[in-house]
Amino acid sequence: IQMLVALKPIYDAVGIERINVTTYQSVSGAGKAGIDELAGQTAKLLNGYPAETQAFSQQIAFNCIPQIDQFMDNGYTKEEMKMVWETQKIFNDPSIMVNPTCVRVPVFYGHAEAVHVETRAPIDAEQVMDMLEQTDGIELFRGADFPTQVRDAGGKDHV
Repeated sequence: IQMLVALKPIYDAVGIERINVTTYQSVSGAGKAGIDELAGQTAKLLNGYPAETQAFSQQIAFNCIPQIDQFMDNGYTKEEMKMVWETQKIFNDPSIMVNPTCVRVPVFYGHAEAVHVETRAPIDAEQVMDMLEQTDGIELFRGADFPTQVRDAGGKDHV
């Protein structure tokens, strides 16, 4: 999970109590069928024809779908539960609370996440930014600048 690269230095420094995360996942996460469906639905809708749905539970063109994989008995989707399980496994800490929401968005490539973290011990934002800047695999944007999939993520491995 990409967020864990960024959260690892924070976890090591002060511990993490809770992670509230929303993912915005492109149709490429559903493979070629997802890409083809977004392209096909977009073309049909722009030409006045109804969209056909196969790869997703609902129309994806011009729409966001708050469901990735099947819903489980606890109300979360399997994709959301993977975020819980993988976070606890990678950090070897079953006490970390993870509150995930996974949304499929109508873009072809590039996932994004909005992450809010509650730490076990106090730490200020400047300390966190300094730690992140010194961590391999992370590119930090400060101030009003922010990354986008199109401008900043294509062909790169950093988080």
